Amino acid sequence: MIEKFSTGIEGLDQLTDGGFLRGSAYIIQGPPGAGKTILANQFCYAHVRSGGRALYMTLLAESSSRMLNYVSQMGFFEGSALPDAMQYISGYGVLEREGLPGLLKLVQHELKRHRATAMVLDGTFVAQSVASENEFRAFIHALQGVAGMADAVLVMLTHQNRDSSCPEHTMVDGWIELSDETSGFRAYRTIQVRKHRGAAILPGKHRVRITQQGLAVFPRVESTLEATPAANASRHRVASGHAGLDTLLQGGLPAGSATLLVGPTGAGKTTLGLHFLSLSTEQEPGLMLGFYETPAHLLQKARSIAIDLDSPIRQGALDIRWLPPAENVVDELIRDIVNRARARKVKRVFIDGLVAIRDSLVIPDRMPYVINALSMQLGALGASVVYTSEIPEMQLDQALMPTDELSAMVDNVLLLNTGRRANAFRRYLSVIKLRDSDFDPRTHEFHVDGHGIAFGPDPRVAAIREAG
Repeated sequence: MIEKFSTGIEGLDQLTDGGFLRGSAYIIQGPPGAGKTILANQFCYAHVRSGGRALYMTLLAESSSRMLNYVSQMGFFEGSALPDAMQYISGYGVLEREGLPGLLKLVQHELKRHRATAMVLDGTFVAQSVASENEFRAFIHALQGVAGMADAVLVMLTHQNRDSSCPEHTMVDGWIELSDETSGFRAYRTIQVRKHRGAAILPGKHRVRITQQGLAVFPRVESTLEATPAANASRHRVASGHAGLDTLLQGGLPAGSATLLVGPTGAGKTTLGLHFLSLSTEQEPGLMLGFYETPAHLLQKARSIAIDLDSPIRQGALDIRWLPPAENVVDELIRDIVNRARARKVKRVFIDGLVAIRDSLVIPDRMPYVINALSMQLGALGASVVYTSEIPEMQLDQALMPTDELSAMVDNVLLLNTGRRANAFRRYLSVIKLRDSDFDPRTHEFHVDGHGIAFGPDPRVAAIREAG
């Protein structure tokens, strides 16, 4: 079995089924600023940390010291690796004087002299500019052989947008493409493994972010979902945090299921979610992710209606996280939720605001598949999850998602609606769907008082009528 070297990037290792194959050659293609140089350096320093030796040869006029000034600011940089295990050299002068034959000899010589098991050739497009197409193809073919003979990984960087039909792509073992893309006013980066011999790659485009720690790759969550059900599918019920609602649900929410609370602003969705979180304990830890209300505001809201979240937080049984509803990378967000739930052995998850997740998606049509993947991963951890989703108060029937989308996303659907009757604002709750379970199909009026949600008409309305 051929040894694999980690790329130094967890997400890229997932895309490539474990990393680069030893003795193989790869082309990494992308426009200036897409992250090619960062990726290549990140790979080299990860390789050195694992005991290998790396060589970075640049064909650009830019000096190695100038590149080091930038790379040394990154979190993956290891100054102690220089110049022994990690070495930078320039092939620019040799290429100018001796052309491709001289460069090929230099690559062979430096690989052997440095005893490198990984090498980067930065600026392959420069080599192409000094030769004919046939000469360049022969050069790439020769480099492939050099990598095999040296039993090293060779990574070639180019900013030229070469078509998939170009012969050099058939010669190398792998081809990775980085892109800068726009959607409306939004700019974002993607990565795609176009080819990787001997590996079960994750196809398609995936999001990329450049951070102080280097390049971060976030595989699309729906592409990483394993078709494995929860180990022990439980048939017991999980208390919703509200006894009246549990009665409507014939005992509570099915354990390990995903529930959607859908309704207009002010319908009581977040309040019901706070009831759910209030039962978080050391045995059943809870986790909340919100986008519109900060933790301080949520705690103040809970206190005002006698929902105790302070105790589980103080005991370490409840973790409340907040993200502004900006242009979040949804696949990163979901990875972090699942990792946090796994680390804390969370059993209750409340995500307040699916609209913020939908609006962060570059391709909104991914929404059902993304939420399904999140629900499946949390369910496999034994967690029950509750989501909220905002819909307009008017035209309620038209605002609900199609049945197939709802079925793909969640197991249970509760509709919280509002209306005006007898000159008063009223709230209503209906159970639309409950996984493999019977439930009360009637619509029930409720209100919010000093103890949270209470079923039945608001007594204040009757008092006002009597006073009138």
